[in-house]
Amino acid sequence: MKDFIKIKNLILVSNKGERNLINIPNLQFDSKSISVIIGPNGAGKSLLINLIQGLIIPSTGTIKVKSLTKDDNRKKVSIMMQKPVFLRRTTEQNIQFVLELNKDKRKVSYLDVLERFDLIAQKKILANKLSGGEKQRLALALAICTNSKILLLDEPTANADPLTTVKIEKIIKEEAIAGKKILLVTHNIPQAKRLGQDIAFIHRGKVLEHCDKAVFLNHPKVKEINQFLEGEILI
Repeated sequence: MKDFIKIKNLILVSNKGERNLINIPNLQFDSKSISVIIGPNGAGKSLLINLIQGLIIPSTGTIKVKSLTKDDNRKKVSIMMQKPVFLRRTTEQNIQFVLELNKDKRKVSYLDVLERFDLIAQKKILANKLSGGEKQRLALALAICTNSKILLLDEPTANADPLTTVKIEKIIKEEAIAGKKILLVTHNIPQAKRLGQDIAFIHRGKVLEHCDKAVFLNHPKVKEINQFLEGEILI
């Protein structure tokens, strides 16, 4: 199902109207696997997934998710932001709140969630007092607890140490195997290699290439990708 997520003529104009922050004529993701959105800092990666989630309204264009209505997006598409926001409550209370909002037949225990995300020792700590890596794990836990069909992950290991990165990537793989569609935003090439099946490269708000991971890494068609892979700074 290649058009599970279908983006057409998507444009987001800056507040002053002087330039296009996002300009994507056509982009499609299938219903399976982990798709990576990669590019240099400021390329428009976070803007794109915020548009997909519906947190930002595009100037023109459409974003369609097959089998979902427009009103379903907030319920069936979850986002983990790069700078997550939590309730002013403890770690366990944040998890309990999201589970209560998203009751279903799974009957997931908040204790199971705490254990899976290695947050048992932090359960009584206020969420905003957690370390950077702990906040990342909690943010991912809350996104997954919504039981959505699609996970949008914005730099999920940006503030994480190597051990936390391994734990988070393991959970991301488990969710993909369980059947969730994952769009992963990263600027980290090794992470894209470890997790991605297909990769969309975005620069200056435009998707310059979207292809299989092997093609992206070994035979990219545009020079900007070669420059990015070689560590050059793209402006």
